[in-house]
Amino acid sequence: MSKDLFDLVAGIVNVSPQELTLESGPENLPKWDSLAQITIVSAIEQKYSIKLTMPEILSIRSVANLQELIEKHGGITN
Repeated sequence: MSKDLFDLVAGIVNVSPQELTLESGPENLPKWDSLAQITIVSAIEQKYSIKLTMPEILSIRSVANLQELIEKHGGITN
């Protein structure tokens, strides 16, 4: 579980990192709307120097999905 990833997402959706779990996502966080999704993806791409495809972006449903995608593209989430 990546503290940096939780901090990044929490800052964008305006919640405390302690409120997030790997299952946190747009379906259970009202502030994780479509604009937040785009902002999260952009921040992740910049922070981890990766580029997500549109199907990958559309598949994101949780912090765990984000972590999996970062690792798939060679980013480090420690």
